[in-house]
Amino acid sequence: MERKLIKNMNSNYLIILLNYNNWQDTIECIQSLQKSEVKGENILVIENFSTDESFEKLRYETPDVKIIQAKKNLGFTGGNNLGIKYAFENKYDYAIVLNNDTIIDSPDSIRTLIEEMDNNPDMTMGAGRIFYYPEKEKIWYDGGGVINWRGAAFHNNFRKDKNTVILNDENRQTSFISGCYMCIRLRDLPELGYMDENLFIYLDDLEYSVRAAKKKQKLYYVPKAVIYHKERGRGKHSPRLIYYSIRNRRIVINLYFGIITKVYFELVLIFKRFIWFFTNKKYYKILNQAVKDYNKKYFGQAPDNIN
Repeated sequence: MERKLIKNMNSNYLIILLNYNNWQDTIECIQSLQKSEVKGENILVIENFSTDESFEKLRYETPDVKIIQAKKNLGFTGGNNLGIKYAFENKYDYAIVLNNDTIIDSPDSIRTLIEEMDNNPDMTMGAGRIFYYPEKEKIWYDGGGVINWRGAAFHNNFRKDKNTVILNDENRQTSFISGCYMCIRLRDLPELGYMDENLFIYLDDLEYSVRAAKKKQKLYYVPKAVIYHKERGRGKHSPRLIYYSIRNRRIVINLYFGIITKVYFELVLIFKRFIWFFTNKKYYKILNQAVKDYNKKYFGQAPDNIN
């Protein structure tokens, strides 16, 4: 099928890539963007105080891309906020938060998303369909939603092969947008606000999506704006992931959800305490510290002893 060309596409957007000790993926992502007709001037890398040679590698390998070097590790939220703030202050129409471990292999990916944002001025945030990479038939995000009684989010058709499901290619409103690929209309930023830096990393997209919905701002899913995500599962079941999952879920639930959700989550914590006390003392201690830190209002980056 001949590709539909989008004429006179708004080029006043900025793609934000956050790099932390992962310059190889960032460079591959930039190269895929440029092959997909995205200009270097539309890409901003936030070098998030890496401890390796990332800054030098990125500066040498991608000279036409702007790089801002953070003065400390700001986490996913703070690092992306640095880029969003730059885009807002420089009067871009859109900021696209894009994971640095993604691949874009068609000009239609960014074009389609920007075109839909332009054509629908009531959209505050938009996102496209995300497949795994290199398993390009496997779905990672096909729109999503919020489970209110759990205070959690879900991805439609998660991990399913696209050939085993009937995919709906119609643009539609959603209640959850993944932070992996998120376009923000900067005109709405003063009301929406920046990402919650108390979270540092994990559940940031749930918080942002719920916050936007509470403010009556609309989130749209644009299925034809396709990208691919390596999603290697780094940090899966790591101590820090467990810590952030517990502390940050409590933050989000207590900010936005009702008594049923709060009671449910406290029961979950009681159950996990009981199980981990007998089966995994390390996880048991992490859970207790996450709850203790929440109660002390210790937010942001996890303590150094969580490793």
